[in-house]
Amino acid sequence: MIQPFIWMFKHKDFKEHFWYLAGILIKFFIPAIILSIFLFLFPNFLQINFQIALLILTALLFAAPFLCLQGYMWKLTENIISRDWDIVANSVYNGKIKQVYKIELPELKTFRLIWRGIASVVANILMAIPLIMLLLISGFIGAIGCRFFNMSVFANPAYPYALIGAVLIYWFLIPAFLWNYANRDSVVAVWNLRKAIYIAGNYTGKYILNSTIFCIFNFIISFFISLIQTILSFGQALTNTAFLFVILLLIGIIIYFIYIYCIYVDAYLLGTIAPPHEG
Repeated sequence: MIQPFIWMFKHKDFKEHFWYLAGILIKFFIPAIILSIFLFLFPNFLQINFQIALLILTALLFAAPFLCLQGYMWKLTENIISRDWDIVANSVYNGKIKQVYKIELPELKTFRLIWRGIASVVANILMAIPLIMLLLISGFIGAIGCRFFNMSVFANPAYPYALIGAVLIYWFLIPAFLWNYANRDSVVAVWNLRKAIYIAGNYTGKYILNSTIFCIFNFIISFFISLIQTILSFGQALTNTAFLFVILLLIGIIIYFIYIYCIYVDAYLLGTIAPPHEG
């Protein structure tokens, strides 16, 4: 039960990867901030075309760390899905043998991770399309029925329940869609309904357990970060000093570190909803 929250600390390469992910923010934010200051101080120094190009570059530099982290998470999830088993026993055999997961951390290739992060954004957009289409088509059919036939499918007592049921089933299958995307590294893998039903149906207990922990964990983290932001907003209303800026900077760094930690927890929970041989 506690394994998803501590497994990364036992990995020999965790510190190296953690500080790499922490350094990504500095690597891209410093040039982004420099470009922002330059564009603010010298708005007419360059032609409009070059200004637009620099604005786009600045936006990409600000987005790059988070795309890199997203790419790292999905590559890590892929590695966890295809994990191996390792045997752990005492140096003096006492009849007890323990099987543990042997997980390889992703290669630290920044631009490859950023590309994977971009692909994950596309995959999430594609995953939302069927749900959006379901709601739009439902509304369209209801509007056509009211306009031309003086009746609506919404008037059928069973229809709202059928629509809600379809939406809930889709939401229930989202972890399986994401598992399949991480496993195949294909943006259209989020549309593989057959595989999603297979994963959720054959490993229901583990699937529900991991999905529930995933939702509760991320809700708690989101609540904690929102609480910090609320406290900071109250503090900003009281004072506007250099000390407050330092506090804001430190808390921002802490939140970023928490975000990195969440990557390892979420990847483990998502990657272990099915046994290794399914990967």
